[in-house]
Amino acid sequence: MINKIILFLAGLVFTLHSCSNWELKPVSMGETWSFVVFSDVQQGYGVYSLLARNISLIDPTPKVAICCGDIMLKPANEVEWLNFLQYSDPILDKMPLLIARGNHEGNDPASETLLHQFGQIKGEHFYYTHKEKDAFFVILDTRIKEEEQAILGDQLKWLKYKLDSASADSTIAHIFLFMHQPLYPQGRHKGQNLINADSLHLIFLEHIKIRAIFAGHDHLYNKYVKDGIIYITTGGGGGILYSGYGGNYHHFVKVSFFREPQRINIKTIGIFNEVVEDFDI
Repeated sequence: MINKIILFLAGLVFTLHSCSNWELKPVSMGETWSFVVFSDVQQGYGVYSLLARNISLIDPTPKVAICCGDIMLKPANEVEWLNFLQYSDPILDKMPLLIARGNHEGNDPASETLLHQFGQIKGEHFYYTHKEKDAFFVILDTRIKEEEQAILGDQLKWLKYKLDSASADSTIAHIFLFMHQPLYPQGRHKGQNLINADSLHLIFLEHIKIRAIFAGHDHLYNKYVKDGIIYITTGGGGGILYSGYGGNYHHFVKVSFFREPQRINIKTIGIFNEVVEDFDI
């Protein structure tokens, strides 16, 4: 019996040692650049520190990182902001970090002041755009006061304008959208769709440059395809995972571009740098 226990422990140590190789596999042939996405840290700094280190070791360095919200547990908490930024140092040392507001960031005046200050979000609103190479990023806000769990009013008008402009821009080949709450959650929040999810989906269908829509909120990984539109939930950034729905592992998503103009690859990468999901879109 003792021998069996020793053999089991030896095998476990070997497995952990093998998985703990901090160097990612060599970049795929023809890859030209990448960006990363994660969400829902929620004080899970032990996990997040590993993911941030993994992101920082990607070679070549991604152009940008995007967090789809819920970096904290309590809104208007300056200490949590400082902790998050400290553990984000490996990322911030190498690339910009864009943040979409989550429900845990709050939407009261004190919370919004801190989000502007620590999230480095300029301008009046928490929805904005960013461009890298030939990709156009649209960061949306699903937590506007009295418009929670929706994209409505001025933001919806702005979104339509930005999508129309990007679709007509010959320098833009790809559009990606980022928000905290998914249009169509597939985990614990399944059934709690965005209030105007179906109308948003119809708008997205009008824009053939849209490649994927990223969100968090559900603490898991999920890819949901509706009418050819790819919705990805990447809520494995450190918070307590939701089990029973699949995809319950901590991770970030890496999106890679290649010399072949139509090829885009998506990988989910876990705390041991293990690639769990790997597919082209």
